Amino acid sequence: MYYRGAAAAIVVFDITSTDSYVRAKRWVDELQRQAGNPHLVMALVANKVDLQERRQVGTQEAMDYAEANGLFFTETSAKTAQNVSELFYELAERLVKLRPNRPAGMILHDAQRSGDGSRWRFCCSG
Repeated sequence: MYYRGAAAAIVVFDITSTDSYVRAKRWVDELQRQAGNPHLVMALVANKVDLQERRQVGTQEAMDYAEANGLFFTETSAKTAQNVSELFYELAERLVKLRPNRPAGMILHDAQRSGDGSRWRFCCSG
């Protein structure tokens, strides 16, 4: 899995599986150690809230863990799309607040003729 230098991460677990929650916490630890970005925006997401009757991981337990580790927390249902858009809006909002003056997109520099003058050369950065 590639995550070195990532600006954001979403760690998802299944509320109907304690094992899934334990693995998610391991991913959080791994990301905090290896991502290489001290300003990494990370979300802990409890999925399958449409299956409340099978819940094994409590909301408060996950919220407390997220808060203690500097993550934001939300509960979603991929099946019903509950809170999925809100998750991505929150993630985007936090990224913008973290880097408000960073230019978006690519910067194009002036075009130049190649050495023999037969072709245009363009360069870009960003």
